[in-house]
Amino acid sequence: MLKSLNIKNFAVIESLQVEFHEGLNLLTGETGSGKSIIVDALGLLLGGRSSTAQIRTGENRAVVEGLFKLTGENTLKVQRLLEEPATEAAKSYDLLVRRELYANSRNRIFVNGKVAQISTLRALQPLLVAIHGQGEQRALLSTQSHLELLDQFAGCVPLRKQVAEAYMRWRSAREALKELEKEAVERERASELLQYQLSEIETLAPKPLEDEELQAERKLLTHVETALQLASGTYLELYESDASILTRLAAVRKSLEELSKIDSRLEPATEILEESIASLTDLAATLRDYGSDLEFSPARLAEIENRLADLERLKRKYNSDLKGILKIQDELSTRLNGLNEIAEKEPFLRETLRASEKDYKILAHKLSDCRRLAKSKLEQRVMTDLKHVAMENAQFIASLSTAAAPASDNDSDGFPAHSSEASEVSDENSFSPNGMEQVEFLLSANPGESPRPLAHVASGGELSRLMLTLRTIGTSRKEPQRGVETLIFDEIDVGIGGRVAGAVGNRLKALASAQQVLCVTHQPQIARFADHHYLIEKLFEKNRTRTLIKELNLDERIGELARMIGGDEEALTARETARWLLDDSVKNKGRAAGAKKSSKL
Repeated sequence: MLKSLNIKNFAVIESLQVEFHEGLNLLTGETGSGKSIIVDALGLLLGGRSSTAQIRTGENRAVVEGLFKLTGENTLKVQRLLEEPATEAAKSYDLLVRRELYANSRNRIFVNGKVAQISTLRALQPLLVAIHGQGEQRALLSTQSHLELLDQFAGCVPLRKQVAEAYMRWRSAREALKELEKEAVERERASELLQYQLSEIETLAPKPLEDEELQAERKLLTHVETALQLASGTYLELYESDASILTRLAAVRKSLEELSKIDSRLEPATEILEESIASLTDLAATLRDYGSDLEFSPARLAEIENRLADLERLKRKYNSDLKGILKIQDELSTRLNGLNEIAEKEPFLRETLRASEKDYKILAHKLSDCRRLAKSKLEQRVMTDLKHVAMENAQFIASLSTAAAPASDNDSDGFPAHSSEASEVSDENSFSPNGMEQVEFLLSANPGESPRPLAHVASGGELSRLMLTLRTIGTSRKEPQRGVETLIFDEIDVGIGGRVAGAVGNRLKALASAQQVLCVTHQPQIARFADHHYLIEKLFEKNRTRTLIKELNLDERIGELARMIGGDEEALTARETARWLLDDSVKNKGRAAGAKKSSKL
């Protein structure tokens, strides 16, 4: 439960400290006094969105601090969440949460004196407080909220999460297969092009520097006659003619040998000459044999020309030399293999899709069973509880229908027939992250009228009472708010008054017997049931607005109820009426306690 709340420089609140108690805590005051601001501050403390606009004008920092007392399972849950040493669940546990807002947009969060993250506050919130704020009644017009409320009541929220995960796996597999099929034609075209290009290169089978080698051979074949003449003439000059170079060098060698006999220092020169003669002799032999395997071949020349033309065309097409073309060949082969591998994935993806669809259906049908089993229980529970808020003749239906439901499931007005159930269809059009059915609450508040969607039949007051009924039922279930310590209702009395307001007050009083309830109200018929009554006042001092809170004693409560009734709080008639309301609420409490005791007997 919420033990105390400390607020500084938040909105119009300069400084406010208040202690709350077990049972029903009622907050009243003039319109605009700041009652809902206190609820907003508590929402901020439990992970709500922050804004620098929430800081009181002229201040640099706003602070909201709350002290919570936990017992039972929530003690262990909070300790595990905060990674603290666990204590026995029966022992009480104090949790101090503090949030600071700064004008420079910084936020600081402390839990039991330690720095914490916003995610920690949001994880703590379901264990501490359930806030039902102004306008939440309109949320009941959304069928999504109907589904969430039914699943919460049925305790199948974890199963719905499994269904959502299975749905995402199924959808991913389906999208992957669709993408594969969608790109099949384009992939086939790309594969054909790659295969053509690869075949073109492989057929020609170029080799590195092959074009340079062919160009050299073509040049030789083109000038073969000239080459033979030059080789023959050079051979004659070196060896064959009477005045050949080797003949003359022989005379030079003889003279040098004679000279070296005279001067031994020239012996190395003789060796050099010998080596030169040997080299020239080898050269002469090469020139003599040159051309023995060389002849002009028009066919070979034409073959070279054709080959060079093919290689040149290939180089122009790919704008690369032969070495680069061979690299391109490897790249084309890799890309083609990649496309083939993608095509080979289709059977695997189809099998994955079949398996994920099967898994989804199994879980979705379990979820459908869970909802169907809880459907009638919720209907009976809601109709029973609506009697406590002056809707004795109400009929409430939780209608289940699928996206693929036949038209016969609709009544003559086009609304889902209230007797329709979720059929076990396999059409993927009915698949969704929330299962294979939709939930819509139907209501008839008046005898003789058939149940219709809330948007068509429910007034603001009826929505308020239905919201109170559904939320109080939901918070007493295991999922997701099992053991929530405190319930907060911010002006749920919109659109109601008189006897109905008294019935709502009775309901809040009964609810407060099991858990702490904080309620902001303008109705004296509700305020009279308070175990603890707080007055919120707005004062204007020194050109500034301040909001104050005060717990009222009995006489002060009579005055506040008199004001709420609409008369002067000092007027005798208004005060007598207020006193009567308080006395009657005490009598009701006694009668309720007696009835509760009798029921146990």
